[in-house]
Amino acid sequence: MKLVLGVAIAVCVCITQLEAYRILCVFPSSGRSHVLVGQALLKGLAERGHEVTMVSPFKLSKPVPNYREIVVKKVDLDSMAKDFLQKNTGNSPSTMIALFQSQFQTAEMALQDPQFEAIKNEHFDLVIMGYFVADFVLGLGPHFNAPTVVLFSAGLTKLTADFVGNPRAISTVPSVLLGGRGTMGFTDRLKNFLVAILENAVSAASAHFQAAYYERNFPSDRYPPYADVRKNASLVLLNTHFSQTMARPYLPNVVEVGGLQIKPKPDPLPEDIREWLDGAGEYGAVYFCLGSNLKSVDLPPAKLDAILKTFAKLKQRVLWKWESDTIPNAPPNVLSKAWLPQDDVLAHPNVKLFISHGGLGGTSEAKYHGVPVLGIPIFAEQDQNIQALVDEGIAMMLDYQQLDERSFSRAVNIMVREHRYRERAKELSAIYRDRPQSAMDLACYWVEYVARHRGAPHLHYPGADMGFLARESLDVIGFLLVAIYLTLKAVKLVIAFTWRKLFRRSTNSKVKQN
Repeated sequence: MKLVLGVAIAVCVCITQLEAYRILCVFPSSGRSHVLVGQALLKGLAERGHEVTMVSPFKLSKPVPNYREIVVKKVDLDSMAKDFLQKNTGNSPSTMIALFQSQFQTAEMALQDPQFEAIKNEHFDLVIMGYFVADFVLGLGPHFNAPTVVLFSAGLTKLTADFVGNPRAISTVPSVLLGGRGTMGFTDRLKNFLVAILENAVSAASAHFQAAYYERNFPSDRYPPYADVRKNASLVLLNTHFSQTMARPYLPNVVEVGGLQIKPKPDPLPEDIREWLDGAGEYGAVYFCLGSNLKSVDLPPAKLDAILKTFAKLKQRVLWKWESDTIPNAPPNVLSKAWLPQDDVLAHPNVKLFISHGGLGGTSEAKYHGVPVLGIPIFAEQDQNIQALVDEGIAMMLDYQQLDERSFSRAVNIMVREHRYRERAKELSAIYRDRPQSAMDLACYWVEYVARHRGAPHLHYPGADMGFLARESLDVIGFLLVAIYLTLKAVKLVIAFTWRKLFRRSTNSKVKQN
């Protein structure tokens, strides 16, 4: 019996070793919330026995077996984020251009980091590109002669659709810049069409500026053209779920793994935070966080004062992500911490309200745990993320520029007093969780699938290689229009010729009769 058991174990070990891959993930984003999604996936792959290497500006809180880290530098976004809060720069063109440029620079810093240079001669079976703005990093696929997976911490956009040629469905699916769900009327479709043109322009400009970065790091004498690597990804993983957005067409190599960073079983909270939330009693607690890039400490004094005065009048306890030592003049029902395990906090049953800027990660976690949201969007797609929750009945939205004690107090008190928000949040939580397998299992399966089938070229969509005219059949339509025109022209000439012949015969007959 022992011999049989030993043989079985040995066989299992051999199989595991045969299916274990060396996986490299490069996630050069200045946003910690983006990288958290990549770290979650890499940890899941490491737990399955794969040897993973993560290159990013952020380090894990504690080591994980089979998980190697290379921590690189990044362009600091603190001053930009501060302007979002203090100067209301939001989505201005100059801000977006500066954001794009900062991420191009962060990506190049990662590629040229001495620690990363040291592993460029190693073998990897698969390369995962953590995508945020900079895609010239896709050159690492050809460098390591390995299939490439794109991991995006948000939903499908023009930029991510192009990696595999996924149809954008402009007439049926609202752009992330517009948001909304359901059938679009003519006006909505017109707006969506115009926004799609804007997205095309942004995509073209982004590719134009990144071409120089690609050439510097992946010279044309040794690597394929930049345009080719941008449409040669084997798989795109999106951190969304259809219950968050709306049903839309996806290619088989575009997979939604929304909630990838959410743990099915929360980790134990730090003792002081656990005690604070446990002691919240019947009134519960409010969790306030503006994300990993925006900092509450940068709030203008007038808005900070309005928030503190509102919290002081609440019966609920407040847990606040505050990036400095203490909050000045904070009331006794407020506990602040520089960093909080958000997923684990939202999982606590006493958390009754989440006050958020509307990042996709946070709104996903709130939906998963059934926590209503008071959204204060600041920039990017946060407005659309919150509006989607408002439409679903689990959130209210507050205009940041109009935030004062009156508006903030009114919104908070409505959210904590009216049970309909929490009841609806629980309903949507059940829908969000109802899946045949977890987001992690799904993501790991497809990553392994691509590695197992050496890039899975059978999933490649021919439309990714076609130009716009051919893909949209505009050349065919043009040909048919010309053919129809020429046919009608020919028929017209034949009819005219026949008519003239008949008319002449009729005239000649009359002349002869006379």
